[in-house]
Amino acid sequence: YQAVYGRNGDAPMPVIASRSAADCFDVAIEAVRIAVQYMTPVMILTDGYIANAAEPWKVPDMSTYKPFPVKHHTELPAEGEKFLPYSRDEKLKRPWVKPGTPGLLHRIGGIEKAVDTGNLDYSPKNHQAMTDIRRDKVLGIDIPDQAVEVGQEGGKLVVVGWGSTYGPITTAVHRARAKGLDVSHVHIRHIWPMPKNLGDLLKSYEHILVPEMNTGQLKTVLRDQFLVNAVPLNKVSGQPFTIAEIEAAITRHLSSDKAEELAPDTTQLPSTEAVNP
Repeated sequence: YQAVYGRNGDAPMPVIASRSAADCFDVAIEAVRIAVQYMTPVMILTDGYIANAAEPWKVPDMSTYKPFPVKHHTELPAEGEKFLPYSRDEKLKRPWVKPGTPGLLHRIGGIEKAVDTGNLDYSPKNHQAMTDIRRDKVLGIDIPDQAVEVGQEGGKLVVVGWGSTYGPITTAVHRARAKGLDVSHVHIRHIWPMPKNLGDLLKSYEHILVPEMNTGQLKTVLRDQFLVNAVPLNKVSGQPFTIAEIEAAITRHLSSDKAEELAPDTTQLPSTEAVNP
C-alpha cells in the first residue's frame, strides 16, 4: 500500500519487485531504464528473505541488454525566448539538464511548479494540471506484457504472486499440475503501473488465488484495478510460505464449488489466546 499509494499529493511512481536474489540484477536495470527514460523516481521492493538469500548467479552478457542511453538537454532557447524546464515530450518527460549548464538555469525542488515555466505556482488550476501530468506520465510507462510462469493462459485457477513468494508458488503449482489439477502461476514484477494485459489475463481464469506475506495488499490492488474476485491467502508470521501450504490451498480451492475466501493458516500466526504479561 505504502509503495503504490503512499506518496503525498497524488504523486504516483513506478514500483517493481524482485522475485529472488539473482533477479535483483535485472530488476535494478529495469528500474534505471524507467527512471532515465521517464524522469521519475522508481521504487524497488524486496524483503528480508531476498536480502539474506544466496544462490549461484552468472554475470550476464551485457551486450544482450537493449541500451537506453541518457540524453541531456543542451539546446539553448531561441533569441528572445526562455528555457522551459517543465515542458514535456511525447512521454511527458521533462528535459534533463546538467546543473550549471550555461543558458539553461532553472529552479528545481519539491514545491509545486507551473506548467512549462517551472515558476512557483499554487493556483488550483495549475495543481490540477500538474497532478494529471504526473499521473498520466506514470500510467503511460512502457511496461512489458505479463507472461504466465507455469501453465497456460486461461483455465480453472491461477495463483498470482509477487516478490519472494515466487519459489514456493512455482513448485506448488508444478506439483499440483503433475496431479492433473488445472492451475497456472502468474508472478507480477511491475507492481505499478501494472502490465496492460494483466486484467484480461486474470479474467481468463475462473478463480484467482493470491498468496501474500501480508494481510492481502496485492489482492486489494487487483480487485481495485480489474474488478476481479481475487481470493487472499495471507501469512504474516514472519516466516515464508512452505510449498505444502500453497499446494494444500490450491487443492482446497479447486475442490470447493465456489470461490470462498481462504482463511489464513492460524497455526502460522500468533495465537489469539496469547495475553500480554
